[in-house]
Amino acid sequence: MRYLSVCSGIEAASVAWGELGWHCAGLAEVDPFARAVLAHRFPDTPLHGDFTNIRSADVQPVDLLVGGPPCQS
Repeated sequence: MRYLSVCSGIEAASVAWGELGWHCAGLAEVDPFARAVLAHRFPDTPLHGDFTNIRSADVQPVDLLVGGPPCQS
């Protein structure tokens, strides 16, 4: 299963689903601290900013779109 995570935060989905063999095709997060955590924890996963700016050419096809909106302050 391939998924795209939007409003990723520090990415709980990948922690939960990693052992199932699911693959994160990309992350989208705007918060600078969360982006730094994501870049450190998932250096080989594409990290996008605002998910409303992602185009289909930016991400390989996925089976599932997962998100955690609304973003919390």
